[in-house]
This record gives sequence, structure tokens and C-alpha cells, in this order.
Amino acid sequence: MVAFNFIFGLSRYYVHIVIVLLLISSVLPTLGQSIEPSSPSKKTTVSIDGEKFLINGTPTYEGRVWKTSYGEEYPIEGLLMNSRMVQGVFDDLNPLTRAQWAYPDTEKWDPDRNTDEFVQAMASWRANGLLGFTLNLQGGCPYGYCSGFPWDNSAFNPDGSLRDPFMQRAARILDRADELGMVVILGLFYFGEDGTLQDEKAVKKAVADATRWVLLRGYTHVLIEINNECTGGAYDHAILKCDRVHELIALAKGIEVDGRSLYVSTSLAGGWVPTDNIVEVSDFVLIHGNGVQEPDRIVEISEEIRKKEVYTPKPLVNNEDDIPWRNPDQGWDESGNNFVASVKSYTGWGFFDFRRPEENYEFNQGYQGVPVNWQISSDRKRDFFELLAKITGHVGTPAIDLIFSEKIGESIEVKIDGGPESIEVSKFEWIVNHQTFSTLTEVPASLKLDEKLLESDHWINARLTYNWEGKEIVVESPYYHNPWWPYGGWRKSK
Repeated sequence: MVAFNFIFGLSRYYVHIVIVLLLISSVLPTLGQSIEPSSPSKKTTVSIDGEKFLINGTPTYEGRVWKTSYGEEYPIEGLLMNSRMVQGVFDDLNPLTRAQWAYPDTEKWDPDRNTDEFVQAMASWRANGLLGFTLNLQGGCPYGYCSGFPWDNSAFNPDGSLRDPFMQRAARILDRADELGMVVILGLFYFGEDGTLQDEKAVKKAVADATRWVLLRGYTHVLIEINNECTGGAYDHAILKCDRVHELIALAKGIEVDGRSLYVSTSLAGGWVPTDNIVEVSDFVLIHGNGVQEPDRIVEISEEIRKKEVYTPKPLVNNEDDIPWRNPDQGWDESGNNFVASVKSYTGWGFFDFRRPEENYEFNQGYQGVPVNWQISSDRKRDFFELLAKITGHVGTPAIDLIFSEKIGESIEVKIDGGPESIEVSKFEWIVNHQTFSTLTEVPASLKLDEKLLESDHWINARLTYNWEGKEIVVESPYYHNPWWPYGGWRKSK
């Protein structure tokens, strides 16, 4: 751990099984505006060898054995550590609900800003050892868990064709993941949103169009998740439920472009063991850990899957689990939580972080509540990434925290903790209400702020861009809302 302290002039910040060919041919898309031609050759290719994932022919985390503080040793070579980041292409086409997603610092919703900030944060996730993430073309509940879905967040038109703006945003994310050597688990449907498709024919067309879009663009680092939790009772279309979803898995697997196809699976609700029809046809098996309070049960689920008669060696991946931070008996200690239990059972693990109802106005929290702060901007995000870096053997990224002096306007103190022992600073920025008001080539010794910036409602954060091992990495402090307000300073204007 390294720490740097800087005193700033005005305020104080702490930078701390058969594939049915007739079915496939009946829904193959007609090339249209949304189906783009193959893009230039890609850098990242994911493949599967038995229970292992490989990137560019090399097992993930090659040779890595995690040695715990208790003397235990667990191989992680071939696993896919991941995080649920499903809202990367989010937009709401319903004018009656769109305004509720406004950013707090601009009071406007902006889908391109959402994707831009997602792309900007990805290198910092990668530097902590994250090799995969789940993105969904229908997002996920923007409140974490929902009972109703009045918004319209879908990359599909009612007939199953692709909506260009959503796919353009998806391409920006997939392009950056390819550059960084990351794997994308691309989900197609989310319960409560599938009703935007008019019928089963449209669902099949959506699967075919999305799969073919990935292949035509030349992406070789994408895995397909047909739908999030086929157990979800809110699915309108029977073919998206568990007893029939294997039909769509087979459909997607059977689509080829230039001899290439994609690996495909789907997921079930937290704690469910995937059914035989899904395990048999899937190229990898997805598990969800939500609701699994005992880590030993996580181990048992993996064991039960491997004991199935229909199981053949293939990777197991938990790509959604919120229990470590929601269960006070777990936490992030390496002695026992669902993350650690997955590693012990040779299963990849995925972090699911959302805003609790009481956190709805806390912009720094969660990776699913909209609008999303995609940076590692809260304690539980940091706890996850710190444990991930420890398990995978990565150096991690510095944490920036900003703490204000009790004397109004006296100083901003910056403390940077963790990450590499030395970094090459590219730039350091001060930002107020999403506008950069100061850009420096090094962390400054002092800074004067214009008090007029702080006279009305304001959000302040700092951004550090640095180069490390040939990669440009961006990390930010949390956002601070009217930071001197608690000390009797400038107050929110009415």
C-alpha cells in the first residue's frame, strides 16, 4: 500500500442437440441497416477447452494458484472472474419514465454518457484482474429488483430487429473489451422487457439477428447468454422459459459466419441448479448465487452440476451474486463467502452490485441502478476488486478519496492509496457538475477554486489518468455533493 498526500488551496479531498436446421434457416435475418459488415481483425479470441476458458489460446490466469492466508491453495487457471455490468447500453424510450434516470450533476439523462463512462472505466476493472463482464441488450432492473417494468429499455424492435442506437453503443463497449483482452457475456433478454417483442417469431428473429450481428462484426471474444434467469415468472414468451429455452440456445449455436459460431448458454435464478435440457446443450454453464446464504451451498451447486449424466466437461460460471455484501455474516474476508466458495469449487464468480432502496440517491453506489457510476466509487466496489486482485495476483488500481476541511474553503487534501508503487501520470482533472475546470499534467501542490462554482448546487470529483504497462487507466474519486454543506458552507440553491 502506498499513500500520497497533497494539500490543495481551497478545499479538501482525500484520493484514497441437436440443432434443428430448418428452425435456424427460418429465422436467419435479412441483412439490414443494423447488421453491419465485418470490422477489422480483432485482438481477443475466447475459446473453451474442457472446463477452462482460454483467451488467445492461453488459459485465463495461466499458472495462477491462489494461496490463502490460511495456507490453502486453489488453482484459478481457466476460470472467468466477472461482474454484472448489464446497463452499459441502457436507454429508456418511454417518455413517461425517461426523466427519472437523470444524472444528478446535469439533471439530464444521456445514454451516450452512460456508455462513454462505462468504456472509460473498463481498463481499471481489467487492472484489478477482471477478465469478463455481463452486458445485456435489455439491461436489468434499474432499481436492483423490480416488480414492474414500465420503462422501454430494449435493443430490439417489436418484430425482433435490432435498434441501431443500442447496437452502436454495444459496439463501443465490445470494441474496448477486445482491445483490453476481456470477455463479454452478452445477454439478449431480461424478464419484464421481453414483452416488447410481439410474438415468438420475433424472439427467434432477435436471437438470430443479435448473434449474426456479433459474428458479422468479427467479434471473437463474446459469449451469449440467451436470457437472464429463465425461471423468471415475468417472461411473456414461453420459449424464454426454462423448459424451452434450450431451443434458442441451439438456434444461436447453429448460426455461422465464415465458419465461425459463438458459445451459448443461459441462466436461472439464484440457487437453482440448471436443468438437464440446459446443461446438455450449453457450451458453458451459468449459475446465479443470489439468495444463497451459505457458501457451502455454492460448492454443492457446482458439484451437483458436474454429477449430472448429461454433463460433459465445460466451464462453470457464476455471473450474478449479491450475497457477500448483502449478508453481514459473509463480507469480503477470504475465509468464507460466495466468491471464495466459487473459487474453491473451481467456478468463476460474478459480482452483482446495485443500489438498495435507501441508496437510490447515492450516485456512487452500485453497478445496476441508473444512472450508474461505473468507477470503483464505493467501499463495497473496492472490497470486491481488492479481493479479486488478491485472488488473481493483480496489482490493482489506486483509490482516490476527497475529504473536505471543516473550515469552509480552506483546503482540498488528496490521498491516493493502493495500486502500483509508481505510475506515470498523464493528467489530473478537477470536475464540477460534469465540467472539467482544471487539467494538470501532475497532481498539483495547490489549487484555487472560483467560489462562484460552489454557490449553487454542485457535484465535485477528481479524475486521475495514468499509464501502466502500456495501458491508459482512468480512476476517479467518488462524487461529492455540496461538500461543505455539512459544515455550514455553501448550501443548495432553491
